[in-house]
Amino acid sequence: MNKSIVEVAREKAETFGVRNIIVPTYSGTSARLVREAFGPDYLIIAVGNPSSAAAKGLMRGSGISDKTKAELEAQGIKVALRDQSLVQALAFGHGFEIGGKRFDFWGHCFKNASLREVIEKAGQHIDFNAVAIIFKTLQLFDNGPRVCIETMLMAADVGVLPLDQDCMAIVRTPGDSLDVAMVMHPCKTEDLFNHPYR
Repeated sequence: MNKSIVEVAREKAETFGVRNIIVPTYSGTSARLVREAFGPDYLIIAVGNPSSAAAKGLMRGSGISDKTKAELEAQGIKVALRDQSLVQALAFGHGFEIGGKRFDFWGHCFKNASLREVIEKAGQHIDFNAVAIIFKTLQLFDNGPRVCIETMLMAADVGVLPLDQDCMAIVRTPGDSLDVAMVMHPCKTEDLFNHPYR
């Protein structure tokens, strides 16, 4: 019988000495499952959008309700909520604040564009096009790795993820996508391009 991604991630977290675990979630189910598998010695952080973000048109789905947030926190799970991630802002064509400066995106950056068109647009929109290129590049590996990085940035931006220790993000995906667990050294969105490599 194959092991679940949570079982494999638990083993790898122990091997690498990682104690901070990030779990993207809509309903809290994945975060609860990870908490149960990892136990109280790990910092489990559920990351998502608040339900109020849906009413503002900033995300798809219903978001995490106040009730779900309170239930997760009662179980010892930290909750990091942000109206939009950088990737969501890009996909919806919204602005996003990075390091105190607001950047405006157009919807579906580079959708169905050739590499030549991407390079041409990059020259015209140099302030933020790198984000679209990173987003599209990560999608080559399916949504799992992108969501791992996206939720790490959200947890760091909200301030619940320690930045001086490695973390692991675990993504359980429905359908045909692959489940993913990634170990990363965290940073805030504003430091993504200035992140010191070890």
